[in-house]
Amino acid sequence: MGAAETTQDHRHESLVEQLRSLAAEAARQSAVELVELHVAGSSRSRRVRVDIDRAGPRSVTLADCQAVSLALGQAIDEAGILPTEYVLDVSSPGLDRPIRSADDARRNVGRRIVVTTSLPVDGHREFHGLLCDFCGDALRVDDDQAGEVRIPLDCIVIARQEVAF
Repeated sequence: MGAAETTQDHRHESLVEQLRSLAAEAARQSAVELVELHVAGSSRSRRVRVDIDRAGPRSVTLADCQAVSLALGQAIDEAGILPTEYVLDVSSPGLDRPIRSADDARRNVGRRIVVTTSLPVDGHREFHGLLCDFCGDALRVDDDQAGEVRIPLDCIVIARQEVAF
């Protein structure tokens, strides 16, 4: 890797960190949390995608996305860290997004989830129910059939919100 590439990578990382800080503050002001931030495009035309969520059973609304978008857009413009032409997308992470981290688990407490395990837990490998708690090394789920179950994280193949129609 050449010196120009290293400098360009450093500038990109610095830009992402500045944007992440602004996005986290805009989310906090709207009583939601920053989940992810992605920056794509060239220095002339950037696309910033921000996913927000809130802890507990109530998901983010369109009004939440609009409030964060407005606050973040103003903060970006005031900071002057992006060219005048950029696209800002603020949305929820989506119902089908896997629960991957401790923060994801914490935010989903109180929501219905689906969990698939690599090994049977209490005789089952698939669980559908309310995520009651995240205990550091396990999820505690009130499964529709098995009742309350403690599912060790190291057994989980995939966990996500349950999509109900």
